[in-house]
Amino acid sequence: MTAATFGFGIIPIFLKHFAQFLDPWTVNGVRYSVGALFWLPFLLALDRRPSGAGRGDLAGNIWKDAVVPSIVNVVGQAAFGIGPYFVPASTMGFVLRLSFLFTIVFGFAVIAEERLLTRRPAFWVGAAFSLAGVAAMFVDELRGGIGSLTGMVILLVTAVAWGAYSVTVRHYMARYSARRSFGVISVYSSAALVLLMFLFGRVESLAGVDAATWGYLMLSALIGIAFGHVLYYRGIHELGPVVASGMSLVTPFVTYLAAAVFLGERLSGLQWLGGLVVVVGGGLLVLARAEIEGLIARPDVDLDDYPGD
Repeated sequence: MTAATFGFGIIPIFLKHFAQFLDPWTVNGVRYSVGALFWLPFLLALDRRPSGAGRGDLAGNIWKDAVVPSIVNVVGQAAFGIGPYFVPASTMGFVLRLSFLFTIVFGFAVIAEERLLTRRPAFWVGAAFSLAGVAAMFVDELRGGIGSLTGMVILLVTAVAWGAYSVTVRHYMARYSARRSFGVISVYSSAALVLLMFLFGRVESLAGVDAATWGYLMLSALIGIAFGHVLYYRGIHELGPVVASGMSLVTPFVTYLAAAVFLGERLSGLQWLGGLVVVVGGGLLVLARAEIEGLIARPDVDLDDYPGD
């Protein structure tokens, strides 16, 4: 989880750097292709084994089950790649913590235990803090015109898609290992993003990219895509979703420090306040989930009698 948190935290810095000379469709297509190619040999090796041999996966068709999470992932990744062209990397780091709220909200639809969160005051306060913090972060920027409003909408779309992605992965891919699950999702996602790259991107611009930039593209793909997602879901498996989600609240501070050092970005006082409110809201949401998981684990508690219908 520490490695995943650091990796996710520095990716907006890479994307902001690429935004100087490459369009988002091309960046997405190249980066996800690298992530998919990294895991492809692993997938091919697993698929050659007899069913269940050393795989640890329950019976199922992973290529079919991965379709829905992959579609959601493509939406989120496309929006995430466009974000740096409209907002600072630091703002992205804080606003995208809102995805945890949407993870819970989408979880209400498919995970019965998640609905118990509506009975906890910490959930409602955390949700209100998260939304208020995002609004505060954009007060100054929205005065700059329609471009800033576009950036806010793009980040909100990203957060919604990431929230839905977490739930769809849990719903459709729970029977498969983290490496195998994301390997298949990355293959589907890269195919879609490469298609979008040829449709909307300026692929010819890659001819002018120097060796150092190609190296940064490869490195960012390995850190943020090939390793980051697998490490994160491995962390959830080992530590549980509550601890993993709590640790991920550190991510925007990693982004801010890296943006300050490498990009010279600074947040205003109001933006800092909004960012901290978002993180506090996320912490309250984690607390609410921890309380519910504690209740579920207690054999002496009848959840039907728990306060709140």
